[in-house]
Amino acid sequence: MLPRVFTTVSVRLQEYAEAATVHFENHGYKVYPEKRELGFPYTPTLLCRRHATTIIVEVSNRVLFDRVNAWIGYARSCNRDTRVAVCLPPRTMVPPGADILLRKLGAGLYTVQGTDVIERIPPRDMAVNVELPSLTTLPRPLRRLLGSAYEQFNRSQWREGFEDACQALEVEARRYLKAGIKSGRITVMRASGPKNPTPQQIDKMTMGHLADAFSNIQNQNSLDAQIGKVLTALNADRVGVAHHKSKAKTEKSLRAHVGQHMWAIVVVMRAML
Repeated sequence: MLPRVFTTVSVRLQEYAEAATVHFENHGYKVYPEKRELGFPYTPTLLCRRHATTIIVEVSNRVLFDRVNAWIGYARSCNRDTRVAVCLPPRTMVPPGADILLRKLGAGLYTVQGTDVIERIPPRDMAVNVELPSLTTLPRPLRRLLGSAYEQFNRSQWREGFEDACQALEVEARRYLKAGIKSGRITVMRASGPKNPTPQQIDKMTMGHLADAFSNIQNQNSLDAQIGKVLTALNADRVGVAHHKSKAKTEKSLRAHVGQHMWAIVVVMRAML
């Protein structure tokens, strides 16, 4: 296939725009070269879409912050996952101050190395605004449990971060339930009367099953009730991110609730520990 011809980049940048196109196509994106849409401040070199994520890529021989700032402003006004990135030719020097500013803005940075495109700074989802409790303020055991989720959020992989946090919560909820039953403090009521699940049964419980077990604890204390409420509140989005991530309904719900969900997870896990 003949290389594409780009009208908005110089002749010497053509091969790098082509390399960036191939890179994003190889990562599952549908790439639209130089596609204008309503509200765009400029014509982007590339408009890349994969499921709910859009990445606007500017191929340039240097970081043009006027354009980056305009794109960031546009992306923040969107109601779907919209990211901004700059792609530079090989051996382009990026001043330390520019590198720091790109990170602060949330813009991504890619560089072409031969036929490869290297991600130096991951672009952030500018349309989601989540500020988590500072990881350094959390107890060490909780930092170990949620560190992976926080790393995902820092890379703007917030869906994956939420999924990691849900898994950590489920592990701790199972541990808490087993310990309560073993000590004799917890008794789970069923329609037929008191009947505690076995450790093996607890290990197989989904979040929905755990929520049901906690809601049926006889003589709940306040933490039992809190855990049950958090599990119930999370369950629909937990199922969505695990099994229906590409659905528009899942994306809309996750985007609306993920910040509150993460705070609830941190607070209840801190109480359990």
